[in-house]
Amino acid sequence: MTATDAPSSGPAWVQILLSVVGVLGGTAGVFATVAVAVRRRRFEADPAELLTSTALTIVGPLRGRVSELELETARARGRALAAEREISELRVTHRDLTTLLHRWRTAIMAPDATMATVRAQIRANRSLCPDEQRSPSTCDG
Repeated sequence: MTATDAPSSGPAWVQILLSVVGVLGGTAGVFATVAVAVRRRRFEADPAELLTSTALTIVGPLRGRVSELELETARARGRALAAEREISELRVTHRDLTTLLHRWRTAIMAPDATMATVRAQIRANRSLCPDEQRSPSTCDG
């Protein structure tokens, strides 16, 4: 072969046909790539929409339940505070009654105690503090 002789690749119409097929194949590949990219975005959007709608479906009842629980918690706190106040009042009453009992016991156990002195002290405490009107804490007689 000489430098002027080009290798024979067949007739010219075959070369044109191969070029057209190559260009069409390349174009089809580009279109296929674009189609896959568009579908992929749509496929990514579909799960996002599904997750969003599912989350909204779940969140609605949860919000209602959370508000119910908040109301229940507020009521329970109110009851706990009331119980705490009552316990505090009962402690004060217990302390006062224990002090009164100690005073009476001391009066009863005193070496010079007589029935008259003990009764007089009890009457003094009762007259200072009727059960219906005052608590024993005001009775210091």
